[in-house]
Amino acid sequence: MKRLLAAVLPALIAGPVGAGDDGPPEPCFETVGCVADHEISEREAEKLGCDQLWTVRNGIYASRGYCFKTARGREAFGNASCQYDDQGQVPLNDYERANIRLIRAIEKRRGC
Repeated sequence: MKRLLAAVLPALIAGPVGAGDDGPPEPCFETVGCVADHEISEREAEKLGCDQLWTVRNGIYASRGYCFKTARGREAFGNASCQYDDQGQVPLNDYERANIRLIRAIEKRRGC
C-alpha cells in the first residue's frame, strides 16, 4: 500500500495552496486543480482511477482537518493537525461538497 500511495500521491497532488490568513490551505491536485473553488466536471472525474478518486476525496477532508480512522487515511494524510472525528462536522464549502458527491457516485458505480 505504501508503494502505491508513494506512486500515486506525487502525481496527484500539486501541493496545498496556501489560503493565507483566511483559512486552511486549498486542496489542489495536478489532475483536477484546486477543488475548493470549482466543481470537478464529470468528464474530468471519470478519467481518474479508483485510487485517484479516493485520494482527491480524502484530500479534501484532510485539508479541512478530518481525523482519519483507517490506516490508509492516516498513512496517506496523517492526523497531526486534525480537528474533526466526524466527517459530517468537517467545514466544507459548496464546491467541496459537490466534488465529494460526484466522486462518491463514481466510486459507487465502479465498485471502488
